[in-house]
Amino acid sequence: MTEYRCLTVNSEGEKAWQRLSAADEAACVAQLSRQNKVALHITTGEMSWQERLNQPISLSFASRQANALEIRQLATLVSAGLPVDRSLDLLRDQFADKRQQSRYAAILESVRSGESLGGAMADIGGYPKWALGIVKAAQAGGNLATALSAVAERLEREQSVRSRLITALTYPAAVMLATIAALIIVLTVVVPQFSPIFEGEEDKLPSLTLAVLWLSENTATYGLVILLLSLAILGFAIYATQIASLDTKRKIKRFLPATGLRDQYIAAQYTGLLATLILNGVKAVRALSLARDGLSSASWVEEMQVVERKVREGVRLSEAFAQSQLFPTTAARLVEVGERSGTLGGTLLQASNIMGDSVNARLERIVSLVNPIAIIMLGAIVALLVAGVMLGIFSLGDFAG
Repeated sequence: MTEYRCLTVNSEGEKAWQRLSAADEAACVAQLSRQNKVALHITTGEMSWQERLNQPISLSFASRQANALEIRQLATLVSAGLPVDRSLDLLRDQFADKRQQSRYAAILESVRSGESLGGAMADIGGYPKWALGIVKAAQAGGNLATALSAVAERLEREQSVRSRLITALTYPAAVMLATIAALIIVLTVVVPQFSPIFEGEEDKLPSLTLAVLWLSENTATYGLVILLLSLAILGFAIYATQIASLDTKRKIKRFLPATGLRDQYIAAQYTGLLATLILNGVKAVRALSLARDGLSSASWVEEMQVVERKVREGVRLSEAFAQSQLFPTTAARLVEVGERSGTLGGTLLQASNIMGDSVNARLERIVSLVNPIAIIMLGAIVALLVAGVMLGIFSLGDFAG
């Protein structure tokens, strides 16, 4: 299957870009036709800068939270014994948002034309590939309601983790911004008001006052240049990290704090996806590919491709994980236990929960330390600046006396 980017127009004359997975361009056109859309332009590969600039700006998108709610409602209707098309029809009528109504109308149209639910969801886009794989496998196995509930639960869990992380980091980020703002205001507004008092008296001033005056002068003169240069260096570092080889990335990560915590979180996410796929009837090799598509780290994607290749060559999954430089050793041992006991899906789920709980505990400890440290830093920086000015005034007073 190839992923295509299509510029489409609907019956109302509205143009939009859409991503589709299809065997070829003819299949892509057929999918769009089932959605009552006409393809104006079809292409593949990475977007050029010109294409990126031509993309429309949209403030509305299908979030994981919205996807989870939709799939949870669909699972409830299917569990009640309603046919899939009737469930989709009822669900479509519940949405107040016209975009959601349009999405589900397109899915319903595809299902009524003979397409499977998983295929129809793939046509419309906006759903993770692993979720589509579960739905397709569940329809073949006849346990669609259970699979939809599992997809909704996994999406809700991922959204919950993201929400907790954002909430935990909001306060330290706010304090950091307040620190930077206070530093800029003091150096560019407050200190310059006292600078004329110290002119010609530099030899009488303490070192702290001279340092504050020097910072104030350079911040006012070169502040914008320093900011732009810092952003340029940061942007170049991010770009260099993205294009670097896997070995280079590993060397860089050794010097970065919290890298191990990030890798543990990704491992928990990956094993959780893999467990959900296997428990819902997806074959292990196919599950590896779908779970890999749910990863956001290029290093992990590359490493899991190696794991997948080894499994296809006949290596046991636990052994392939144990040979990986990113996958935790303890989790690999649990996978081996699951393989030997015939409960691979359940063991993977346990490994995901264990690693996830460990990440949450470490995050809570870090945040509990970061908050007071950030407040102390804010107070210390402002205190040093004010102390520098006041010590200079006191020293001049002593000399005058």
